[in-house]
Amino acid sequence: MSVPGETGPTAALTGATGPVRPVAGTTTGTLARSAAWSTGGIVAQGIARLAYTVLIGRALGSADLGHVSAILSLSIFAALVWPTAAGNAASRFIAFAVARGHDDRAVVRLLTRTWAASVVVLGAVAVPVAWGWTHDGVLAATAAWAVAGYGAYAFARTGTLGRGRARRVGIADVGTGVLSVAGLVVVLALGADGFVLVPISLGYTVFAVLCWPTGVSGPTELPRTGVLSFAAWNVLAGLATNGLLQLAMISAEVFAAPAQVGVYAAAFTIATPASMVGQAVSQIIVPAFAHDAGNGSLRDRRRLGVFLVFAAGCLVLFGAVAALAGIVMPLFYPEQGAAAVPVLRGLLLGVYVFTIALVPAAFLLAAGRSGEVAVASLTGLVVGVVVILLAAPASPLTAGTTGFVVGSVVSLVALVVVGLRAGPAGPAEPAGAVRRD
Repeated sequence: MSVPGETGPTAALTGATGPVRPVAGTTTGTLARSAAWSTGGIVAQGIARLAYTVLIGRALGSADLGHVSAILSLSIFAALVWPTAAGNAASRFIAFAVARGHDDRAVVRLLTRTWAASVVVLGAVAVPVAWGWTHDGVLAATAAWAVAGYGAYAFARTGTLGRGRARRVGIADVGTGVLSVAGLVVVLALGADGFVLVPISLGYTVFAVLCWPTGVSGPTELPRTGVLSFAAWNVLAGLATNGLLQLAMISAEVFAAPAQVGVYAAAFTIATPASMVGQAVSQIIVPAFAHDAGNGSLRDRRRLGVFLVFAAGCLVLFGAVAALAGIVMPLFYPEQGAAAVPVLRGLLLGVYVFTIALVPAAFLLAAGRSGEVAVASLTGLVVGVVVILLAAPASPLTAGTTGFVVGSVVSLVALVVVGLRAGPAGPAEPAGAVRRD
């Protein structure tokens, strides 16, 4: 299914050897347009998820809001174990194939098979975890679909962006976000409270069907060498970079009282949509800069400029939300709002640091330095988890926030240090393409 007006990188069909000529996907104008479509789509998904949780909080109360938010965080965390990493690998290697006109069908098939195996396992694991939190059989069973559905969404979104189809992704984000919220309204109107995870799971699944990455034939076959190792390092990088945010919500579910979890979930649902902006931009950076010579260094003026402009823009955005927290929280969540204001401001500090760290991480990933990203980010994750465990006995509600802020600062500093030092020269691209006669 195609979307009219869809654009992508102009392939430079050069064969197996020789330099990659500049492609349209790496120009500043095309990068900005792709980032706008991707960001617009992810913002639409964020707004839809906010509306989703607001409806649940108003209709079902704090306890159910806390349970649903924790399960949605579990779905995102589970996707980091493989589906998101497989999508990032697809994005990067598909971008190489587009640039050189390679046949990428074998690579896409390989990553799709590993994705399928992972979501089966992750979905099965989600059921007992959700049951332990909720003691609701229907909610626990549908948690498996939420985990598998988000895993499909994560893989499809990043994989399709590798082919330069940001417009398709943006439109699908908007459409499926609306579908999810409309479906929830129907579920609540019917009084089928146990099925509140079904509409959002369906939305993620429909998105994956519309945007599933498919292989394209070419005169030479893109080699599969390094694909799974890149994805494996990306698992560590993803868990270390994005996992701590989800662990903050999960820690509230584990350590705090049910009523307090609803308060934390209310703040969490306001804070997290803003973090999606960084994820959207980073998903564009990986394929766009995969063609570039260099090592992902922040010493490059273009990369440094993107990072500084993004950091300044996010500072304005997050600062405005923090300043308006006293108005925003009671407006969206009358029951939990006042108590959630300080929680929201603490989360926003961590989300700001986490969000801007995604940009230097994406530059390094585009250059094939996923191992260094993993090690740098893992340092922050370990520190953050230790802080959560130490703070939980005295502050069960805010321990996750404290650990998230501290860990995110450590990760940002480590990633900037890695980005400023020299790495492997030249584009880290697949070698040894096989000629198809």
